[in-house]
Amino acid sequence: MRASGRTPLHVEPEPVTDVLGWLDGRVSADFDPAAGRGWELSFARTTDGGAVLSLVAAHAIADGAALLDAVVRADGGTPAPVAERDGLIPTVLDDLADGGRQLRTAVRWAITRQRGEKSSPPTRPVPPQAPEGWRVPHVVVECGSDELARTAAAHGGSVNSLFVAALSRVAAAAGCAGDVLPAALPVSGREPGDARANSTRIAVAGLDRSVLEEQDLAEVKAECKRAYQRLAASSSAAQPLALLQMLPDAVVRRLPPPPAATVLASNVGRLPGELCGAPVRSASATAHYPGAGPEEVATIGDGVTGWLSDSGERSTISVCGLAPGRISGVEELRELVVAEFASWGVVVRAW
Repeated sequence: MRASGRTPLHVEPEPVTDVLGWLDGRVSADFDPAAGRGWELSFARTTDGGAVLSLVAAHAIADGAALLDAVVRADGGTPAPVAERDGLIPTVLDDLADGGRQLRTAVRWAITRQRGEKSSPPTRPVPPQAPEGWRVPHVVVECGSDELARTAAAHGGSVNSLFVAALSRVAAAAGCAGDVLPAALPVSGREPGDARANSTRIAVAGLDRSVLEEQDLAEVKAECKRAYQRLAASSSAAQPLALLQMLPDAVVRRLPPPPAATVLASNVGRLPGELCGAPVRSASATAHYPGAGPEEVATIGDGVTGWLSDSGERSTISVCGLAPGRISGVEELRELVVAEFASWGVVVRAW
């Protein structure tokens, strides 16, 4: 749906000192994608003479790759390849046909899923009680990109495998992991000129606890590769998450839950080195959970989620702790993340 009305732009009137706090405060925008309000761009100057930009969007209208594509297009003045409407009646007919195709896809998947899952999902340990007023803690750290690459190579792996292993070890240190730790690895299917809102699918790697303890990145990298291969081989059975919203709640509640993962590790990749002629010093990508309390978060998982982005000289790692009762707050999560990268010999600076 095309946005209507004024451009959703927020300009902070006073310079900010706590950049991360300001960014976290911008995620609670009142989105209504059906009414065309699905994103917001915010700008603030910082007290040290710099500036910070925040682009937030509802996940229903854009995944990480779509947001990055939007930033690149906006900076280059290149509009998204969205076809012009042909008029009211053709548009309505086209929308109805498209909705029917998507609904049939979702229903077929739901029926197949229900028939194929006869056994009860494995039970997971009940985490300790969360502190009163608990909210999802979010921390951001950064380090030199070259340092991260050298460290990964020294341990027999890649930057991505180091990122996956580090997040997994953070979850283990918080008490979230068993002998085998499932790690969700988002994979973008976006191609040049792709205007889809969401093109992300999830590969799931099973990381052995002993491999993580030994910091064996060669085996972590190999298991991640096997996970990508399994995903490619099972493309017809992929869960159409973007379409499940079309099914009634009563149907969705009866479906077997998707495979649980203790860690989600999303490698966003290289971000623009400059925007509007100004250099980009650091860039953080994060999926937030505004307003989610411990009960709601407990239905998502019991672990951590993280995003890795590279803005040239610096790599930025954003981490959210989805472990009510295990990770009490921002300070504890920050200590876990900083200590973990220190154990690899990587010095990170927290925002």
